[in-house]
Amino acid sequence: MSKPERVMVEQHACPTRNDPPDAPQGVLSRIWRNLLTSGGRTSERSPDYLRITLLNLIQSAAIFVWGTFLILNLVTMKEGTFGRLAIDMAGLAVAVGVIVALRRGVSVTMASRITHLCLFVFLLGLAIVGANNPLTMTLPLIYPALAFLLLDDIRRGLAGTLLMTAALNIALSSGFGPGLRDSAMLLDGALTFTMAMCFQAAVMALYVHHRKQAMTRLREVSDQLSELASHDPLTGLYNRRTFVDVLDRELSRHDRDHRQLAFLLFDIDRFKAFNDHYGHPQGDELLKRLASVVGRVFSRGEDIVFRLGGEEFGVVFHTETREQAAAMADQLLAAVEAMGEPAPVGPRATVSVSAGLYLVGHGRGITPNHVYRQADEALYRAKSSGRARWLYAND
Repeated sequence: MSKPERVMVEQHACPTRNDPPDAPQGVLSRIWRNLLTSGGRTSERSPDYLRITLLNLIQSAAIFVWGTFLILNLVTMKEGTFGRLAIDMAGLAVAVGVIVALRRGVSVTMASRITHLCLFVFLLGLAIVGANNPLTMTLPLIYPALAFLLLDDIRRGLAGTLLMTAALNIALSSGFGPGLRDSAMLLDGALTFTMAMCFQAAVMALYVHHRKQAMTRLREVSDQLSELASHDPLTGLYNRRTFVDVLDRELSRHDRDHRQLAFLLFDIDRFKAFNDHYGHPQGDELLKRLASVVGRVFSRGEDIVFRLGGEEFGVVFHTETREQAAAMADQLLAAVEAMGEPAPVGPRATVSVSAGLYLVGHGRGITPNHVYRQADEALYRAKSSGRARWLYAND
């Protein structure tokens, strides 16, 4: 770190302009995908993708069904049609309302529960009203799969399935059904419904259980990958890649903060000589102990410590005054000296660090690369003037 031509902060890579364009999609395909994903609210990587697409699919079907019934009832307008019109309009309003609410960011859990309640009432009511039609009586068999997927919960899905099964059995035993002539036929019908519903409940419970396990594992792996991508494996501190992102974020909101943003860049004096004398394993241990010391000095929740590469470290922090920032830099140098690590060469008996402190001024156009470069120049001057000290950056 004794040469001004040291590596600067990496800039984010720009995408190449030779990448092939996305495959063209038809208008209907884009509209359909927009509908299922609630205007792009979810994607295949989202844990709520299945529920949101299912909600939109069910409510789209409900709009078609309720709309068809509404048109037919308006055309016929027989006695008692007004009650059916009210039900049709209510079902249509709920279906449209859920689709719109999902697009506007309403809770997926809330939308799922509303849809599940309407689905339960509709299927059960349809089975009872059209009990003389065998096809209508079998419609509730689709309920378990939809209930488990909508609620995404084994206990609630099982409770709904058992409740639906019990209601259907009560309806059958009360005389509803497609021409049940005797008790043997009634028992056969009840057992058929019960076994079919219980089998679907078992299958869906197994699916939901394994899906949740898979999603949990995927989240764990994702967290591990994120940890590896953002942290230095030796010291556990944030790495250079994260430094660019964090500093860019802090600079973007710096003008809204009355405090001053500071960046302290430092490295270990004569670290190569330390490695040559004691060996690289001992050098790694020194880096880890130094990281621990820096964490104790900069221990506030918003202080962010980085290992930027080799023996080079950085701290992004906020300070009320210039004097407070200087006191933090003094504390760091004193804490490193208090470690008492023997220095193999040089005028000092113990290992020391040199640092450059840059206080970011308010104004636009300041980039992470500019902040790093200013602190790096101050660090280079501190090295040139004797080491074991820190200097302000000249901006």
